[in-house]
Amino acid sequence: MRKLLLLLLPLSILTFQSCTKDFGSVEVTYTKATAIYGDLDEVRSTALLEGAKPIENAGKIFVAEDLLLIGEEGKGIHIVDNTNPENPTNLSFINIPGNREYFVAGNTLYAESYYDMVKIDVSNKNQPVLESRVKDAFKGNQSFENANGEHLIGFEFELVTEKVGEDSEIFQQLWGHQEVYYYDYANRIIPPSQVPTSFAGNSSASVGSVNRIAVVDKFVYVISRSFLTTFEDNGNLEKIGESLPVWSNMETVYPNGNQLLVGTAQSMEVFDISNNAEPVWVSSFPHANSCDPVLPCGNVAFVTLRTGDIGNCPGDENALLVLDISNTQPQQIQEIEMESPFGMMMANNRLYVGEGTNGLKVFNAEDKSNLTLESWEPNIEAYDIIYHPTNPNLLLIAGPTGISQYQIEGGVDYSLISTLTF
Repeated sequence: MRKLLLLLLPLSILTFQSCTKDFGSVEVTYTKATAIYGDLDEVRSTALLEGAKPIENAGKIFVAEDLLLIGEEGKGIHIVDNTNPENPTNLSFINIPGNREYFVAGNTLYAESYYDMVKIDVSNKNQPVLESRVKDAFKGNQSFENANGEHLIGFEFELVTEKVGEDSEIFQQLWGHQEVYYYDYANRIIPPSQVPTSFAGNSSASVGSVNRIAVVDKFVYVISRSFLTTFEDNGNLEKIGESLPVWSNMETVYPNGNQLLVGTAQSMEVFDISNNAEPVWVSSFPHANSCDPVLPCGNVAFVTLRTGDIGNCPGDENALLVLDISNTQPQQIQEIEMESPFGMMMANNRLYVGEGTNGLKVFNAEDKSNLTLESWEPNIEAYDIIYHPTNPNLLLIAGPTGISQYQIEGGVDYSLISTLTF
């Protein structure tokens, strides 16, 4: 892979000042981005399956009856045998270069791979099969190529302070708004999650609250920062039309009947998918600028707003909102102050909310429009939570350095039985 210098300037400048002793030059502090290029044909021909690898940078997690699928950010998915939850064992690795997000529906795994969307049959854990690939699904009309025909597949970043003259290329880029190349790419390609590790769902059809891929019947919906892309699976996965430009800073998508609820940094957006092939925007619920998972449950939706130093979550509000979504226009009916809410899960009339270093909170949700705090486990560092699909007494919690499995009694008493570290 070759690398080419690119500068992200006006939106990345930290300081800018004249140097009085050197007329005609300025000292700037900026983020230098090194663009990484690669041969997409070579990437696409990567062998699908290889032996077990250490889990180093975990992302999305899927929980099956006797398996865990654990995403390795930018590289693929680990297959872990969880037949004995007290001793999960790493089995093998599915290579999906460039992957961050995936979703499993039945025996089918849908995943993005740089510009592509792939469909993989995982019915045989020992021999997954690539069934179809939609090439350039997220590229749009942009070329993102260098002079050698290699494609842009990412960036490396470095903070730099230096003195530049008015006739320098860097100086010209400062006022030439040449950050467009990067942002066009970044808005189309799925960005890193604002949650360190999170659950895509489980094999009993539970869906995670921080996903960027949603599946409804034979339709697959994928959000990037600024585009909503729709696919149809009729045996062979196909993209429907062009990607729909929507709001910037989209973060999560969750299906709810004939709707998609999309969490953005500033709002919750509602799309009608009565015609599955053509999502139509319906309404918006604006909120304070923050990271925003959304979890619908019947006629209400739970929204966590978070600021802080994990992820790009500006603002000053940390709260759990309860919204009435029975009508076209969502209305807020409750707000609960929180410390640092991340992912959520609803089970057995309880809402579990991970608060990262501030622990795990469980709310009584028998009346979903009027939550009450039932318990708080400050010593369980939790970013996301999900039940085991066939063992209702087994709770899995995603933490900063691993996945912990807890035996629970009465919904609130936790006994740690194993931790798969990474």
